[in-house]
Amino acid sequence: MQSGELIQSRYRLNRLLGSGASGSVWAAKNELIDRDVALKIMRPDVAEEPVALQRFFNEAKASGRVRSSSIVEILDLGQAENGSPFLVFELLDGEGLDQRLGRESTLDPEFGCEMFVAVAKALDLAHSQGIIHRDLKPANIYLHRDPEGNFVAKILDFGISKVFETNNNFTLTHAGTVVGSPAYMSPEQASGREDLDGRADVWSLGVVMYEAFSGTLPHEAPNYNALMVRILTQDVDPLVTRKADLPLALATVVDACLRRDRDQRTSSAGVVAQQLERALNEMRALRFRSAGRRASDRAQGNFKRRASDFAPEQPGKPRIPASIANAPAPQKLLIAAGLGAVLGGCLVAILFLLLR
Repeated sequence: MQSGELIQSRYRLNRLLGSGASGSVWAAKNELIDRDVALKIMRPDVAEEPVALQRFFNEAKASGRVRSSSIVEILDLGQAENGSPFLVFELLDGEGLDQRLGRESTLDPEFGCEMFVAVAKALDLAHSQGIIHRDLKPANIYLHRDPEGNFVAKILDFGISKVFETNNNFTLTHAGTVVGSPAYMSPEQASGREDLDGRADVWSLGVVMYEAFSGTLPHEAPNYNALMVRILTQDVDPLVTRKADLPLALATVVDACLRRDRDQRTSSAGVVAQQLERALNEMRALRFRSAGRRASDRAQGNFKRRASDFAPEQPGKPRIPASIANAPAPQKLLIAAGLGAVLGGCLVAILFLLLR
């Protein structure tokens, strides 16, 4: 494939967005309707492998079934002239969460919390449709900027998702085979269990949030086997031990997603979304109260400065500006003389008017 090539007489390839062992992703334009899109094109030789091809079509099926603003929208499915299968997606503008974390290390708690609310809601919708992602990680969460300039989190790549059908149940691997990205894998997924459910994605979301807010992964090891042992046998350190200044309400939500026993874990992505929303509301309320206190302190400070312009009152004596009361003696004489002259002039004027 090369820039300028026309696929199926309508998709004009513009620029390469990325490539890997199984294929490439291109920014393209549907010339029939003048719409910018993204094409995910599989290599012809890879398409000859049944499992790889099934994953490709599985991604189309999973993405097409679940309609959410936080799941990348699939627009078409086809086959190029050279036999390569391709998927057509909405063209996104922004960067992957992995790129953001690579540059900034951590996310602002409020921004991150708002983003993960959307991700959790999208996962909950997918789970309600019988779809488990099984490979949620920062590289599969995209921070898309919409035409109004707002950030929208988009879940990508349902290529290894597990889809439960009413009539049949198919997976993409042989029984007991581990799939997914090791550091983000739930204990039950790491152990090769077949009875996975939405709580596996809840764990993975917890790992992503843990990393996004602390800058560290909950489990790290020098090799794959050691990592699997840690995930299966060791509890995760509480998030506040890695990031002490993180709001406790937020840290508590993340920790609840990372309980090894899935029966003790947060029960669903929908519950995670609700808990994150409560934590977000607490953070915003605290910020508004803090901003109000700062404004009140500034106003009070200005009032005190204005009040300090006057010396304390004494019984039977008029209030005298502090700037006069505290002036040096020579300046006091000059001030007194000036005041006397003014008062004298006023008395002369009054007498003149009375005697006319």
